Amino acid sequence: MIVGKLKDLHRYKGIAKNIDTAIDFLENNDVLAMEKGKYHIDGDNVILNRDTYVAKDLEDCFFENHKNYMDLQVVLKGKEVFGYTDITNPTLKVTTPYNVEKDVTKYSCDGGVFFTLEEGYALVYPEDVHLAKCKANDEIVEKAVLKIKIEEK
Repeated sequence: MIVGKLKDLHRYKGIAKNIDTAIDFLENNDVLAMEKGKYHIDGDNVILNRDTYVAKDLEDCFFENHKNYMDLQVVLKGKEVFGYTDITNPTLKVTTPYNVEKDVTKYSCDGGVFFTLEEGYALVYPEDVHLAKCKANDEIVEKAVLKIKIEEK
């Protein structure tokens, strides 16, 4: 997992073509001005989901991971609590088995690392079991999640 401020996201260009496409889109577009919805940036290789919400209480949030896509979770305005644990965490318990159509497995977990994601990003890989949309306060969160297809080597 890579976490940081948007101004520094360019440092991670060159890892993979689809990551570069996502970073280029964020750098060259006013994503905050975009309407809520789903946008195909590069076919099914890079998809942007734009959302606006008030984050949920921790007990209403869940850990998840993906097999075919990475997430570039971007808090554009506001803040939320973000959780992380590695897929090897022995306390992980599958609560919803892998859904092929949604590319997601949901988990419960004891522990994990929690931090405030405030006008920044978290780039999560398949082994990065993560929890998002958790309440830091009662303010509205403006967010974009870019689904980045994992490239075959």
